[in-house]
Amino acid sequence: MLNISKNIYFGWDASGGKYELPEAAVIPLGDSANEKRKIDGAARKYSRLQDHENIPLPGFTLHKTDKKNYGSVDQTWLVIDPRGFMVRITSYNLEQILHVTGITEGLIQEKCIWARENTETKMTLIPVSSKSYVEAVRNTELIEGKVSLKDVSIGDTVLLQNKLQGTYMGVISLYGSLLESFSNTLTPQIFLRRQVIEVSPGRYHYQSDVKILKILKKSDAPWTREESVKKITEQIQKGNSFFSSNSDMTGRYYGVHGKIMHVSLTAAPKVNIMFEEVSKSDAETLFYESMTGTTGDIGMLLLEDAGNERYLVDHPYIWSSPGTFTSPHSFEICRLKPFDINGVTKLSLYERRNSQMFNSTKKILLSLDNFVKFYKIVKYVKNETYV
Repeated sequence: MLNISKNIYFGWDASGGKYELPEAAVIPLGDSANEKRKIDGAARKYSRLQDHENIPLPGFTLHKTDKKNYGSVDQTWLVIDPRGFMVRITSYNLEQILHVTGITEGLIQEKCIWARENTETKMTLIPVSSKSYVEAVRNTELIEGKVSLKDVSIGDTVLLQNKLQGTYMGVISLYGSLLESFSNTLTPQIFLRRQVIEVSPGRYHYQSDVKILKILKKSDAPWTREESVKKITEQIQKGNSFFSSNSDMTGRYYGVHGKIMHVSLTAAPKVNIMFEEVSKSDAETLFYESMTGTTGDIGMLLLEDAGNERYLVDHPYIWSSPGTFTSPHSFEICRLKPFDINGVTKLSLYERRNSQMFNSTKKILLSLDNFVKFYKIVKYVKNETYV
């Protein structure tokens, strides 16, 4: 959501530069974590920081185009800010300016102001004659008048700063599939105390702070947190759910990264992994269940051979290999390091999964017939479980 920071900082190195005016970075002044980090970083990086009111001004002038650094890929434009600095803008930003105003002998013919998306620190120069300026002014008014979370009830329809609209579902902890790290360790994904918005049936946006700008419609009968969790759980069980911390809610899961399998009012910093022995027939059912979606979930079924070695099914990434499918009678495996079958909080592989795109080594295809024991991998969030 494009908006205008009331104040901005210019940071530059006072030791000198290539031009008569200092080349400065322009940084919005705000209270968000990334804004504070940017200011703190600028204080360490630059010898001078100067605060200015961010208001529309005439006199913005194109100076020249060049690369900021020798290794820079793209050319950028140096623009003279009338406050006495030169600031870089992208060619795309310049194109946007040219669509709404003229430039004579380098001088931009309209007053301009610095704006940015949401709480981003990357700034864009916009003329006051543009639709973007009108939008930014309106958005800034909304942001400055944003509602307090204590005034929002579960079930209310709300508008977020990132432009998403939906039903506020309350503060809920989210738990996901086992995710492999670069150290070949698999642990359950955990997102504690997230504010959740149902953007459309079964599609949920979550953040630690969702920045609710406006209540579009109050719920006639606010839900309890328990009712909210129950509604979300029903969508997960139907296979209709999708969760994302990004504002683009049209996507799908690519792999198990971010895939939410359980929601709870319980905020557990660690999830225990337990192993429930099942029959070969049940193992086959689990195998097929783990193949749903755009990838196989390797954290549902554990296999053990006659030598007491334990393995996971090395499902391929279907999205990277269209048409790829494994069956209970033809699949690859990844071997696990020894662990306590009575329960752990993580699993470790001897080597990186073969299904990773950067590892093309072909392994032997096996069948469930090659194993003597089968376990359902159950995750425990205190007294709650999911597979």
